[in-house]
Amino acid sequence: MELPNLDLELIHALQIAPRATWSQLGTALGRNPTTLATRWDRLSSEGLAWVTANRGPSALQGCYSFIGIECRPGSRAKVLARLCAIPEVATIDEAARTWDFRLTVITRDYQQLTREILPLVRKDTDIVRTHLAVVTRMAVMAHQWRLDALNPAQQSRVAEFHPAATRLPGVTPPNFDQMMEVLVRNGRASAAEIAQATGSHPTTSARQLSQAIDTGLVVLRCELAQDYSGYPVACQWYARVPPDKFNEAENYLRTYRTLRLCAFTSGDTNLTFYLWLRHPGEIHDVEAGLQAAVPGIQIVESEVGVRPHKRMGWILTEDSRVTGEVVVPKS
Repeated sequence: MELPNLDLELIHALQIAPRATWSQLGTALGRNPTTLATRWDRLSSEGLAWVTANRGPSALQGCYSFIGIECRPGSRAKVLARLCAIPEVATIDEAARTWDFRLTVITRDYQQLTREILPLVRKDTDIVRTHLAVVTRMAVMAHQWRLDALNPAQQSRVAEFHPAATRLPGVTPPNFDQMMEVLVRNGRASAAEIAQATGSHPTTSARQLSQAIDTGLVVLRCELAQDYSGYPVACQWYARVPPDKFNEAENYLRTYRTLRLCAFTSGDTNLTFYLWLRHPGEIHDVEAGLQAAVPGIQIVESEVGVRPHKRMGWILTEDSRVTGEVVVPKS
């Protein structure tokens, strides 16, 4: 299944500039702004696309980690429900081989991971085995992936409405947690909506939001139900890379538009990456290209996903749409 091209064009534009106005997008795409707004209302109401937010690197002094979960026979549904309820378990993918589930965990620091989240997971009597890998360097995150629906000129015009983050350390606003609760649910929420939730003046909220985005405190992303994206196959790889070849590996993987994750990790492998693909045959092409580009790399495992259950807090349906339920982390 794949959405009509007009829908994909709009989603691609919002991937580039998640908070661009309909007037701005209409000018960049040569479309009627009202038509774009109506089209987006339909996509979001049907759970096919949504704009959300997560804490950026300068807000999260961070600890990203991945946990493989093996469940007792017959207990997967119960374990899944409990895992979905943990706010720090941002993403849950059902795996096809070694593990029942693969978790992406985001905590404010390493101590929260080891003192709160790991003990919570390990005390679950229906979980028989876990495997932890801690991210040592996050190279690419999912907000950077792109469709291929707009031509280069359109992409350049849309990009004017979303300046790149300055990468400077941000000063966290006092009401940052409340602001994030709003943005996680709706990354296009207005300053007035944020002000109502935080008790601030709309002008103050607008300024704080702009600063948070510009300095990387907040990362916005336009997400799309994978089953309707034209890229129905998800695959995550685990590899060993010589340390002096990290840059070569990253540079090669960045050539894939649908790269949703590239991270260097602790553990028995030191690189993991995650791609959306059009068909399973592309898995071999990715591996062959990577091995040619990075001499000495060892691909240890490729894991084809069965289905996602939770993505950055959002609970998903069987066909990868959002249900409307989102689990928001607290500070």
